[in-house]
Amino acid sequence: MNFIGRETELNSLSQGISPAGTMRSAFISGEVGIGKSALVGELGKKLLGQDSSILWLCPKTPENLSPAGWASQLARDLQAGSALSQDSMNAFAQVIGRELAVLPHTMDSALAIASDGIFSKVADTLIKALGKLMESSDPITFTPVFVFEDVDGYNPRLLTWIETDLNVALRESKHFKKARFLFTGQKARTELEPFFQKFGIEQIHDFFLSGLSSNQSLELFKGHSSEKVSADEVYKKTGGNPSKVLKLASQRVILDKKKAAKMSENSTSMIKALKNLTEQDWSHLFRASYPDRVNRYALEFFCPPREAAYCFNWIKRNPKLADIAPDGDVILKDEVREEVKKIHAEKNPTEAEQWEILSCVLNAFMGIFPNPNEHWIPVNLQLFNCFNRKLCKGIFDEASFEEIDAFLHEYQDFFAINDKQYKMLDDVKLITARFVEIGGVQPKEGLVDEIRVRWEEDQRVAEEQRMAMEQERNNLVTEGEQAKKQIESLGALKDKLLDDFRKPKNFKSKKIYTVSTSPILIVLGIITVGASLYADSIGSYYAAAGLLLTMLGFFWPNVEVKKPAMGRGASGPNLAIETQQRSLEHRIVGLKNRVSSMTGSIQRISSELDEVNSGISEPYVMDEQK
Repeated sequence: MNFIGRETELNSLSQGISPAGTMRSAFISGEVGIGKSALVGELGKKLLGQDSSILWLCPKTPENLSPAGWASQLARDLQAGSALSQDSMNAFAQVIGRELAVLPHTMDSALAIASDGIFSKVADTLIKALGKLMESSDPITFTPVFVFEDVDGYNPRLLTWIETDLNVALRESKHFKKARFLFTGQKARTELEPFFQKFGIEQIHDFFLSGLSSNQSLELFKGHSSEKVSADEVYKKTGGNPSKVLKLASQRVILDKKKAAKMSENSTSMIKALKNLTEQDWSHLFRASYPDRVNRYALEFFCPPREAAYCFNWIKRNPKLADIAPDGDVILKDEVREEVKKIHAEKNPTEAEQWEILSCVLNAFMGIFPNPNEHWIPVNLQLFNCFNRKLCKGIFDEASFEEIDAFLHEYQDFFAINDKQYKMLDDVKLITARFVEIGGVQPKEGLVDEIRVRWEEDQRVAEEQRMAMEQERNNLVTEGEQAKKQIESLGALKDKLLDDFRKPKNFKSKKIYTVSTSPILIVLGIITVGASLYADSIGSYYAAAGLLLTMLGFFWPNVEVKKPAMGRGASGPNLAIETQQRSLEHRIVGLKNRVSSMTGSIQRISSELDEVNSGISEPYVMDEQK
């Protein structure tokens, strides 16, 4: 079947993410079933087909996967272009499997060990092994494409590991300079912005997937069913959601098969098959004509268990009346069924009417949940207004919870899921309740009361958690604001030191003026004064000069040039300023790291707080359920 629609998105992604493209990261968003995984799968095929150097890293990521489990899944799901041999990829998967075998692959197992450091080396092990794998095909330069499908469904610990340990390992490796990152999710990109920022993605290209057009929806439908329908009918029933289109097509295929079977049967052979039946045979046939699929379980709604066993065995021994399905159930031929129900309505109209009503409920319920061994699960779950896996784990025993967990995964389309809270769809809940009324499996005794007690207890615990987390968040916000003020203060001090260094007023040499006596000048002055006594005409000049020299001798000025004190080494004051600057920078970096850590903690607490609040937003059971 050809890939339908999404041509614009596919072309843009394939060109941008290719080795020659410039798109480093992209985020594909849209509702459940809209075709995100299909687009990713088609993109992988296209990239791997057109370029041999592509390394496609797209692990399947269940909700509770640990970092070790994620890395192991990546190794198993690895795909590559023709530049890498299958043997090389198998060897890589074996190495990762062997290295990480001792670590827990789910967070439940990890929490049991209660060690935060058990996954610290997983990222380093994975990235080094990938690097060696890419080196094995030297000189090929690979373009690794990491795909994180439904990233908004990852558990918080796995997300933290990705944005920290994996992020660091990728940045330290020379092999991942050309790496591309593709994310998908149901939430808007803005809700995942904290994760992208921590992971170091500065620019991410958004691709929002809406429903297919009416013509595209019809084309997809026709690829899986021969039923004649209009494009408007398909679009009206599905909204262009590919998953809903495929489900509608599969339902029509069943109808087509029934119609074909009906047309193929020969009325004459039916009449022959109904001849010579005893009264007991007719009794068996009446009961078997109402369930869509005949088995002992379904027949017990119309007769006691012993009679149901006899009836079932009799029907199986009459192949002209019915076909045997692969699972052992018996399906009455359509013509036989219609004729027998008509005869039953004539012979016993009251019983026929009662059985018709009974069969409508039974067939509707069995059509949704065909496995009788699982019927106890929806019967119990329909009592809940809303619930989550943690609640089920606390109410039911371990074996029962494992069955419920698998059931929720298989039948998730019959539940509305919001923030890990499940609500059974109204029409499914109604059918299930009617099934209980007609005598189906009964819910666990006292379950509603137990749910109410659990609700009250969870409310109390959640309220305590909420208050504690709000207090912790407020404390972190206050501490963060104080740290930011310290950063500003230290930054200003650092800038002042730098400014003083650039304008060194305090490091200029200083002149110091002092006065001292000069014996030579004093003696010379006295001699000059004495000489003036023997000179008549110029004696006064000699006397004045002698006095001047004598005065200078007593008050001789001295000038001392004083340099600033120098530190050890040749750099002097430069070294002192640089040392202070380094000290301030170290303190600033430490404070910034602390602020970043507190910001991450605030975001984590806010996320956990939202989860706590969502968990207590609706009661587990409604008041009318008593």
